[in-house]
Amino acid sequence: MGKYQDLSPRKIYEIKTLLLHTGHFQRQIASIANVCFSNESSVQILSDKAEFARRRKGEKFKEDCIVNRVKYPLSVMVWSIISSKGTGRLNIVEGTMRQDLYIQVLETKMLPQVLVLFPNGEFKLMHDSAPCHKAKKVTKFLNAQKVKVLDWPGNPLDLNPIENFWELMKREISREVVNNKRELIERLIDVWHRSESVKINCSKCIESMPRKIQAVIEAKGGVTKY
Repeated sequence: MGKYQDLSPRKIYEIKTLLLHTGHFQRQIASIANVCFSNESSVQILSDKAEFARRRKGEKFKEDCIVNRVKYPLSVMVWSIISSKGTGRLNIVEGTMRQDLYIQVLETKMLPQVLVLFPNGEFKLMHDSAPCHKAKKVTKFLNAQKVKVLDWPGNPLDLNPIENFWELMKREISREVVNNKRELIERLIDVWHRSESVKINCSKCIESMPRKIQAVIEAKGGVTKY
């Protein structure tokens, strides 16, 4: 651990922003059951794990003693939502998430799913301050659809509970060998929709919100166990 250092002006600003939103969050805890937390994530599988082969003298270049390497890792972009009522469907996103693609995701994926979770339409969408999320075109679309958006700090320090969810999913994926993109997609969908640990931890991730916020405040915007 290094010595204590004075906070930079930017860090002080970030903490003040968080503190200003703390009262808002505390007021929202009672109604957090109606919040849909959303985000996208890139899932990558590295295929160059350490492997060893026992070989005799002169077998160095035999095919059975050689491990092929893949230059680039397998990578898939996914998007979904979680709420106190469960998870939405895991959606595979093709391409880079920019505002037009994000609007397409909101229109064809998010809206149908939240209406299943909240048939009365009483929900709030949470998404972070990524440029594609906060673009004027996206805001205009959400307003036109009468979607309420949960206020969120500009630099939220990874408080979004779905981030914990992504980590749980990636941990599950890493336990098995995945050879190609198709297998990775199949495995992702299987884990997301069928894994008991994923289902159990959905509500836990959301219920941890008050503790996360308090921990960040106590750490003055620094690292926490979350």
